[in-house]
Amino acid sequence: MGKKHLCLILAAVLAASSLAVSASAAAIDFEPSSDSKGTFFFDSGDWNSENINFYIWDSTTGEYATGNKGWVSENPWGSRKRLGGTAVEGKTGVFESYELDLSGRENDAVYVIFHDADSGAQTFDTLINSSVFGYTATKDGIIYENPTDSDKTAVGVHFDGGDGGVGVAKVITSTGRIQGDIIHPSVDCADVVATYVLTYLHNEVYKVTEQSVADAIVAFGTTADDVWAKYLSHKGDENYPDYDEEAAKKLIKPSESSSDQPATSSSLLGDVDKSNKIDSADALSILRASVKLENFDAETFKLADVDSDGKLSSGDSLQVLRYSVHLDTPYAIGQPVK
Repeated sequence: MGKKHLCLILAAVLAASSLAVSASAAAIDFEPSSDSKGTFFFDSGDWNSENINFYIWDSTTGEYATGNKGWVSENPWGSRKRLGGTAVEGKTGVFESYELDLSGRENDAVYVIFHDADSGAQTFDTLINSSVFGYTATKDGIIYENPTDSDKTAVGVHFDGGDGGVGVAKVITSTGRIQGDIIHPSVDCADVVATYVLTYLHNEVYKVTEQSVADAIVAFGTTADDVWAKYLSHKGDENYPDYDEEAAKKLIKPSESSSDQPATSSSLLGDVDKSNKIDSADALSILRASVKLENFDAETFKLADVDSDGKLSSGDSLQVLRYSVHLDTPYAIGQPVK
């Protein structure tokens, strides 16, 4: 079976499966433009300020956009730039940003907030990619709770176009509320929920409940067993002094078969559905993820990136399909990934 035939098989399977893509999946799809550099705008609206700043950061690298200095890691507010009230011709209250360079950014997705230096008001964490280039961000009037301090709030924003994966980042707040609808492709959803439990398990102000944990598990598309495994993996982590297996287990409610030992990954390279076999379903999932029709957490991304080049492509999918039909592949597909 030649490469051309394998590609045709993948294309046919992808076309057939596209009808099954749900509306909820679309909420986390990213559809970047073909350009990695571009300009977007912000409508300051009722802030009525000439001192509008913005901050842009890449959660996968911990770097911050600075414009003239590129991406840096040492300054969390390095991307701040005073927009100075530079009005865009033909628009009122719109301020221009600098050209953003997303070259080499994983999944072409970064976070942005806008900030009024005069009043201290700011927008909520928003995920953007190159699909926003040429469009204007506008406050949508929805007030979001600060994830770690419920006394503070921020306003949501949307763009007047380029909505292929743009929106308020999905988070669990300190009070257990689920906010936002966009999950960065590299986010480990099970660990997000586990971290929520680890952080607030014995907090005197914010109480973790069985219901808040159950809601978070559903909202982030994970399972109680996966969250439990992630919780156990943080044993001894000095960042979480309230680590308490007995109390956490009652809240997370893993299945009886779930191990009480931290999970050690022995998944097979290419086995993205973790079925312990590698077949066309794995190849299809990788292909769908490469065109932003599926969202992989960090662990699954590692299993899917069979050529270890830091990105997913039809090439990864093709190699997995070759392996599934017993054709040679230069990669260690089928071997355990630690």
